[in-house]
Amino acid sequence: MNIPSVIPITMFRHWVDRALGLALRPEGILVALAVLTRWPFRGRWLYHWDSVNFALALDHFDVARGQPHIPGYPLYVGLGRISRWIFGDPQTALVALSVAGTAMAAVLIYRLGVEWWRSEAGKWAALFWLSSPLVWFYGEIALPHALDAGFVLLVVWLAWRCARGERLHRPLALALAVSSGLRPQNLLFLGPIFLWGLYGQRWRARGEALLWLGGFTLLWLAPLLTLSGGAERYLEISRAFNAHFWTSTLVFGPGGLTALQRNAGKLVAYTAYGVAGAGLVLIAGLRALPAALQRLSKRWPAALGWGLWVAPSLGFYTFIHMGQQGLVLVFLPALILLAARVAAANSSRGRWLGVVGVLLNAGIFLLAPEYPMGPDGIRLLNLSTLRNHDAALAGHFALLHAQFPPERTLVVASQWRFFDFYAPEYRVLPFGLEDPAERPQVEQIFTREGSGGVEAIVLFEPELTRWVHPGSQPWRWWEHRGARLPGWEWGPRDRWVYGPEGFGLFGEP
Repeated sequence: MNIPSVIPITMFRHWVDRALGLALRPEGILVALAVLTRWPFRGRWLYHWDSVNFALALDHFDVARGQPHIPGYPLYVGLGRISRWIFGDPQTALVALSVAGTAMAAVLIYRLGVEWWRSEAGKWAALFWLSSPLVWFYGEIALPHALDAGFVLLVVWLAWRCARGERLHRPLALALAVSSGLRPQNLLFLGPIFLWGLYGQRWRARGEALLWLGGFTLLWLAPLLTLSGGAERYLEISRAFNAHFWTSTLVFGPGGLTALQRNAGKLVAYTAYGVAGAGLVLIAGLRALPAALQRLSKRWPAALGWGLWVAPSLGFYTFIHMGQQGLVLVFLPALILLAARVAAANSSRGRWLGVVGVLLNAGIFLLAPEYPMGPDGIRLLNLSTLRNHDAALAGHFALLHAQFPPERTLVVASQWRFFDFYAPEYRVLPFGLEDPAERPQVEQIFTREGSGGVEAIVLFEPELTRWVHPGSQPWRWWEHRGARLPGWEWGPRDRWVYGPEGFGLFGEP
């Protein structure tokens, strides 16, 4: 027998046995489930304005140009570059990070459920998380929220274990530093639960954790400030960026009560959609709320930790700024864990409600239309939304490239940022559908002679026809393989009027 040839075979079998053992554990099954339910449905086109910012940042990091936008997301961009090296293109690379973040979050929410209550609660938490239509949607697109949720849960899990006295203060500090490098707001949102975790450590360990947090934070903060032109320049860009949004969202400022109504309305609606079917279980658990509060009073340190996880982000979103729906993924796992606790504690009734909730979640994401109540009703973020978005972008850009040479075409677009990535050769005039700040501040008049040879004006979104000035020449429709876009053929004596209240093509006065 050749002994040296037997050793590698034995080692190989050992590795295979270990891999199979890990794959068949609940954590391995959850990772497989996350990948198998996300990857086949992933988006093929960049979904959001911010997605374009991140995709452009993979080539050139510059917050002054919105590549990416403030506050910078340096580690997310860095991971995106590594992922692009593996997958080849920015869209697939960033979606792969979202899938990985969804899987990571599923494993950690399972572990929290198990350690807080018992195994069944962990399983329900993971199932509610993976089936949530909001979580599912953000696991399919090129935005950082799904990956951010994974690292948020890592910080919470490590803080919980530190609070119990386990000497994990260094991993906790590293996790918070990495989470903040992915999304710098997490220093604010997770700082309180980080300190809560250190409550269970000795004074020396607390000091070490703070030093580790500061040191590892500097590893991403220093390059961020350097690439932004220094700390003063970074703060200047931040103030300008925030001023654009806070005029309508800052409650203790120009927004006032209108901002509070706007922020709170979005926050409630987005959270409800994220909880979705698990909300049935939460509603059923309201009957047991008095007894639960009594038990919670005996475990006040744990209740305090839960509150410190949820309160900072809720306060920020309510009083300062509430943006897109994925922002709620910072605190959404805390609510899902409560639903899992009810499902696991209420015997057969809780389990049946849990099954109905998971099936309802899957149905909303996989089967529901984008506008279930018609085009003027509520809009769901689900598979239909993703497919419609991909089809619209693919069709509109195909039409543009097939029928309109860049040098002879002027495009009006509300989502003009997509042109910076997909079609930078076209001349684009921005016109925000909702935000007046994203429109020209004064009316401008162009003649064909002064336009550099433009022969056609195309509206990239059909909805823009609502802003065509009365008296403008009638627009026509161009078609290409099922896609349709409105616009005008620009005659030699026509004038193009473009201003804050709308636009249009007019004949010679």
